[in-house]
Amino acid sequence: MNKDQRYIKNRRKYNRRYLVSIIIVLTIAFFGFKKMNSAIQDEIAELNNQIKEKNAEIESVKVDIASLKSDYEMRNADEFKEKIARERLGMVKKDEYVYKDGNNK
Repeated sequence: MNKDQRYIKNRRKYNRRYLVSIIIVLTIAFFGFKKMNSAIQDEIAELNNQIKEKNAEIESVKVDIASLKSDYEMRNADEFKEKIARERLGMVKKDEYVYKDGNNK
């Protein structure tokens, strides 16, 4: 073998090693990115679930606010004052009888 043929043979060997190493690096990178992508997708799904829970909580708070607003607007109405007097103070109207059951305590 002359010098040129040896050089070409060695060069092919180095080229194959280089090509195999590039393929290995690309394969590792592909699977790494795939795993990272699945982790990101899981995190996105979890965040979407949290968003849905928070939206449901917001709707519940909006309903409570609407209820409190209606109670606030009715606070000067006679029916509301009567309801509070009956529930909290135990008051009754004139000529009204209250029966207490001794068995229910």
